[in-house]
Amino acid sequence: MKLLCAEYNEQGSFTVGVIGDNALLRNNNDFYFPAFTRELSCVPQLVFRACKLGKGVSERFAGRYYNEVGVGLRFYADTLESELKMKGLPCGVAAAFDDSAAQSELRDYQGENVNYSLQVNETTVFTGTMRELPLHADEFVALASGFYMIKIGDFFYCGNPYRYRGLQIGDRLRMYMGEECMMDFHIR
Repeated sequence: MKLLCAEYNEQGSFTVGVIGDNALLRNNNDFYFPAFTRELSCVPQLVFRACKLGKGVSERFAGRYYNEVGVGLRFYADTLESELKMKGLPCGVAAAFDDSAAQSELRDYQGENVNYSLQVNETTVFTGTMRELPLHADEFVALASGFYMIKIGDFFYCGNPYRYRGLQIGDRLRMYMGEECMMDFHIR
């Protein structure tokens, strides 16, 4: 199983990243602030689970390749990312470390528009919908399958241009899908 992740820059351009399942943080387990960074950020996102094997999937048929949806958070070690960029090195390790991709339980996806939000310490800092994503799930599946074989059980982290910066030890993070709280955990 792999995590296929949409990565955005400030201008809204995107690419596909792939990370291993070592990055998964599930069951509302607490996230532990990494020792290799001083600054930490996160990106709220929708997560879809692949239900079909495929390669080179047309956008027209991409909706047939996922059947469950949930919410997720990707964590970024900002200090490490900055240091690597200054040295001209790839920054993947700053977002693909152990437990860097929190994920909720998944629900059956019926093709509806999904609303989701992020709360940090009881304050809503982000709200969005599937329709507002610069890269719709179908577009992302088609793009990702051009580079990687889609396997049953893979996860599509649809990304988001929004990035919440300044996470601290003790912060409480909650993610909602619609009105339902899907994730609720702390940074330790």
